[in-house]
Amino acid sequence: MAKKTPSPSVPPIIVIFGGEEFRKAETLAGELNGLLPPDVDRGMALCEYDGSRSEEQGGPTIVNILDDLATLPFLAPRRVVVIRDADKFITLNRERLERYVAAPAPTGVLILVCRTFPAATRLAKASVAARGRLIECKAIRPHEVPAFIGEQAALHRKKIEPLAVSRLADRVGPDQGRLVGDVEKLALFVEDRPAITAADVDAIVEPTREEKIFAAVDAAGLGKLREALVMWRQMLALDKNVVFPAMGGIAWSLRNWINAHNLLASGLSLAQIAPRVQMWQRDKELALLLKRIPARKAARLLAATADLDAQAKSGGRSIEMGVEALLVEIAQLAE
Repeated sequence: MAKKTPSPSVPPIIVIFGGEEFRKAETLAGELNGLLPPDVDRGMALCEYDGSRSEEQGGPTIVNILDDLATLPFLAPRRVVVIRDADKFITLNRERLERYVAAPAPTGVLILVCRTFPAATRLAKASVAARGRLIECKAIRPHEVPAFIGEQAALHRKKIEPLAVSRLADRVGPDQGRLVGDVEKLALFVEDRPAITAADVDAIVEPTREEKIFAAVDAAGLGKLREALVMWRQMLALDKNVVFPAMGGIAWSLRNWINAHNLLASGLSLAQIAPRVQMWQRDKELALLLKRIPARKAARLLAATADLDAQAKSGGRSIEMGVEALLVEIAQLAE
């Protein structure tokens, strides 16, 4: 989650960094609202640059940025300069930025939005010394997804049933931007009903191709062979290109099951393990799956998956029939 260092109300530099794009966009909007309230004409007080663009494409140069920061604001208390995707810009101009932060323009605020901003660098230390604001935007961890979904539903004055939370978490994962949008759509869909159900999630949130593959493998792992084969054949009928992604999906599931066995052996409970292997609030299903698929069988199946992938790519075997054979083997009880 966002974490701020102590700073004055108007810092000379604000750095918004991390891997969660939705959180970074949300944080940037909040910072701009605080620096440039509604009565300020942003056309006169705000300069924005795309750091992924070259100088010829209108991207930032250190000369232009420093000039913008030094320009006195017109009909505004300060001038704000924003550089999005600023990683390359920072790398190319680190020393100049360090010198600027040591003696910043009195009415300028520089906002850098980037993926990484290591605390051990001289620029980060100089920014802290200048009482700048450093805001890290981390992606939520898998086990935090259900609580985040519940919080978003509460913002729309809706409850969301546990099975609906699990279904949505399975389909979306820790993508905060998509979770926010999907919960909003669900809240509108249910209209006056107080709670969002799993049926609502099924009606509104379309599973991705990868999620359909995982669902077929899970069904096989739980002994529901007919259901797994129907899913697989439906996928093939709709998308002939699903065959090679299916191999990756099967391997991913098998690795997750092996990881779950290792975590269980280390002393973690099923409730703790389930979110780590993308089976939110599905503890009972996970328990059955691990009982049916011991670690040694999962490892053998993983090797068989790699072998099928190699044979299919060399034209030695039909991958469509090979996947069906794997699903059958997964569904069989371990001997």
